[in-house]
Amino acid sequence: MRKIALATTFAILAAATPVLASDDESCTKAPKEQWLTVDQLKTKLGEQGYTVDKIKMEDDCAEAKVKDKDGKTAELYLDPATGIPAKKDD
Repeated sequence: MRKIALATTFAILAAATPVLASDDESCTKAPKEQWLTVDQLKTKLGEQGYTVDKIKMEDDCAEAKVKDKDGKTAELYLDPATGIPAKKDD
């Protein structure tokens, strides 16, 4: 079971690699009118197996504090227009 969860995590990260490898420091260039709501982002993360503790919008990113299926906590930066994991350089 643990191997399946690990493989799933790597598959999700591999799918997000083009976004993470971007030289662009922003999470999105989409106007705020096109952003998903906090509830919509929670639903998307829930569909991926996360339990959402908190989501807040910061600048051009959605910052989510989540727990995975094993109860491990993580902080994710998401494109608020798509819900796709994104890179944010500080």
